[in-house]
Amino acid sequence: MARPKTTPGSRSRPILRKAVPRVRLFKQLDRFQEGPVIWVSGPGGCGKTTLVSSYLQERGIPSLWYQVEEADKDLATFFYHLGAAFKAGFPKRKKTLPLLTPEYLQGIPTFARRFFKDAFAQLKPGMMLEQNNWTEQS
Repeated sequence: MARPKTTPGSRSRPILRKAVPRVRLFKQLDRFQEGPVIWVSGPGGCGKTTLVSSYLQERGIPSLWYQVEEADKDLATFFYHLGAAFKAGFPKRKKTLPLLTPEYLQGIPTFARRFFKDAFAQLKPGMMLEQNNWTEQS
């Protein structure tokens, strides 16, 4: 599958036109919905993005999608774009997620815990957050 054109911190789930439904894997994902987290792991190019995107599309599951890219090596950029993904996913929510500004740099673990606690509190039951890493293939 060709890498979709994205911008740093892309928040758009890939729309798949001709993905073959993976019925057995979809059923497995359905069973995992009862747990707090579903972790899909595998080597690059094995179809993780296609599986998750087609599953969400097939099941009509609301989701937030975040594509981690080269620019996200900078933590402030990562938190900014992830916060923007949550803002786009919850536009009526008044409380915004914090920005990683210089005064927080001495306490990044504390900042990250607070950020993710606030972010995950916004997720509704049955909703999925998909974080997708992209690395250059040689």
